[in-house]
Amino acid sequence: MNLVRDIENLYSRGLQQWQLARENYASLSHMKIKHFNYNGREIVAQFNPCRHKSATASVDALSISERECFLCSSHQPREQESIIWDSRYKIQINPYPIFNRHLTLSSIEHRPQAIVPFIDDMMSMAAALPGYVLFYNGPACGASAPDHMHFQAVPFHQLPLCREAINDDCDLSVYFPFFYIIRTRKSEAKRWFNVTEKGMRKIHECNDEPPQNVLCWKAKKQWHIIIIPRSKHRPACYGMGDEEFLLSPATVELTGVWPITRESDFNRITPSLLQSIIEEVTISEDDKNIILDYFISHVR
Repeated sequence: MNLVRDIENLYSRGLQQWQLARENYASLSHMKIKHFNYNGREIVAQFNPCRHKSATASVDALSISERECFLCSSHQPREQESIIWDSRYKIQINPYPIFNRHLTLSSIEHRPQAIVPFIDDMMSMAAALPGYVLFYNGPACGASAPDHMHFQAVPFHQLPLCREAINDDCDLSVYFPFFYIIRTRKSEAKRWFNVTEKGMRKIHECNDEPPQNVLCWKAKKQWHIIIIPRSKHRPACYGMGDEEFLLSPATVELTGVWPITRESDFNRITPSLLQSIIEEVTISEDDKNIILDYFISHVR
């Protein structure tokens, strides 16, 4: 099975027969773009109205219980074809793209988002998709379907933080507030991830999964995992009012690309505003040190 080739065929068929996807992917070629360089880090903002549903998704328990799950096959349009992977996941075109290749990889079984039980799956799919980076939005961390286990995948070169991090050769780096793991052995990468996740539990006193976004890819026979611990879902400025911003950051935003759904917001954003949002929704320096101290004490 050549998964990358099969995905290209999936796009070819899907964009021919699925009008919604065809129109949304076509819109990417002429959307407005702004490029910023803030403190040496690249930020890309795009005016992308098709992402409105994601930016405004209600993810509280009541709202989730009252809507149909759009990742379950029984509630999807007939035009939305799938590639079945390992008999447990379906790979599909994301009809509301940020990039010209944007996949959703969802569990065939309807079960809640959770990263620890499925980190092995994430790594295996990343190995099967060279040139792509997989990412995971945790519940209340950008996932518009926290009730259905899924990943997303986009071309690696589209994410500024990944392009920056790939030049690093340290085993563990902290691109504040991100933790970046590089290991040659899959078992070691998983172990380091699990130790970091346990360290995150030291700053969140709850039984649920610590809020986080995770990225994973494989390149040059090495496993790469970026963990982004979160402190909150949305910034204080979030809202639909004229003085507010409809900005709900998830993995892609935190790694340097901001799809902005309102033109008024696109016209008003500044790199300092976007950076302040990142700082607001991620962890503090003190919390970072708690995780790092735990990691250093338990990884060997």
